[in-house]
Amino acid sequence: MVKEIIVLREGGILIFHYSVTGTKKLDELVAAFLSAVGSFAEEVGQDQIRVMSFSSNKLVWERKGDLYFIALVAEEDSGEIHRVILKDIAEQFVSMFYSELLKDLPDSRGFRPFADVVEAILQKFDGVPGLARRYRTALLPADDIRSLKATLSEIELNRDILRGGVVTWDGYVVVSNLRAYELEAVLDLTPPFASSESPETVKMVEHSCLDPSNSFILVRIRNKGVCAFVVALGLSDKTYVELVSPFVTRLQMTSFFDVKRFDPERMERPIAFYEYDAVVPALPLDEVKRDSVIVFTNMPDEMREGGHNIVNALGKNRTIADIQESSGLEREQSNEILAQLIAKGLVRITKIFPVMGERDERFSAYLEVIGIKKRDFDVVDVVWRYCTGSLSLREISERTQIPASRILEVLRALGNYVTWEKDRIMNHVR
Repeated sequence: MVKEIIVLREGGILIFHYSVTGTKKLDELVAAFLSAVGSFAEEVGQDQIRVMSFSSNKLVWERKGDLYFIALVAEEDSGEIHRVILKDIAEQFVSMFYSELLKDLPDSRGFRPFADVVEAILQKFDGVPGLARRYRTALLPADDIRSLKATLSEIELNRDILRGGVVTWDGYVVVSNLRAYELEAVLDLTPPFASSESPETVKMVEHSCLDPSNSFILVRIRNKGVCAFVVALGLSDKTYVELVSPFVTRLQMTSFFDVKRFDPERMERPIAFYEYDAVVPALPLDEVKRDSVIVFTNMPDEMREGGHNIVNALGKNRTIADIQESSGLEREQSNEILAQLIAKGLVRITKIFPVMGERDERFSAYLEVIGIKKRDFDVVDVVWRYCTGSLSLREISERTQIPASRILEVLRALGNYVTWEKDRIMNHVR
């Protein structure tokens, strides 16, 4: 689903911001960065970089003139589908505000009414990105989608027509209100219906996925595909055909000339670990070194060498970031090796919980001895109260908004004054 949409002018000037929930993760603070990403995409080629994934979300963008139209969407959504949506939004935005956009510094307040247009466009495409996550999807122009969905909703008001959808002959979903298991069944039924030499254009099919009191009715649509409806048994075939005829007629009148076909984005999620958790031996280190040789035997030379580097780097609160750096490998490669070592029971991943003593005269004297820099002391001053062993490094970073890498750097500089626990301990609250 679309969570937010922003429009940036080249150079990072934010001129429009729409949020489904009212929250604004994409604000002026990231506008310049996003514009830079867009500029980079233009330099390397229009079609090479248009999506950037992070955490549970991703950014999809489209450029029109000197404007970037950027959507924050769910990570599992189809980037291609949302680029189509953004193209529609871009066309209407430029059309509505052409004269205002000619100004060097347009008043962003004048663009606020465009939120209604965005909502109308998103409503037209409602449900399409969700389908595209799992199924091959045939995407019609927005007005055709709206018209078909509106007619389908009218058909489904009849108590004997429960749900419906359309699938092309080659297995692409055009529009559907069918439940997931019903749609799966229709996709299975479509090829034999398509290849059948029977002249019948309508077929009733009882199916194990349906209630015994229900059935599918399949209707051939020449050169397009199959209309499929779940119906309540009890009427004649002719009556069912009459009930669904408004939708069938609408579909027959709909041109498939501009249909775009999308396959689900098959992204194998890379194995990922939090960089500032620790890697510790699950067995005595000598045994880990001995048994890891077997793990690395069939790996390419580069991976095998990197694996030995990882094993040799174990110990002394080494974080995953440290291990990855020691390996000399790309992150995906070192993560794969770590995953195999974990699977073999040779290492384990653990959170690390920093513990600092009280801030007393000895602490002040210690800081003078090591000559801590003021900017480092400022970090200590913020994180000290959380370093009781009850919060992990990651949790301290999230609470203080100081990067974990920075906290780790400063705390390591304090040497033995900081101890590192592998298990959470409940100390007093400072």
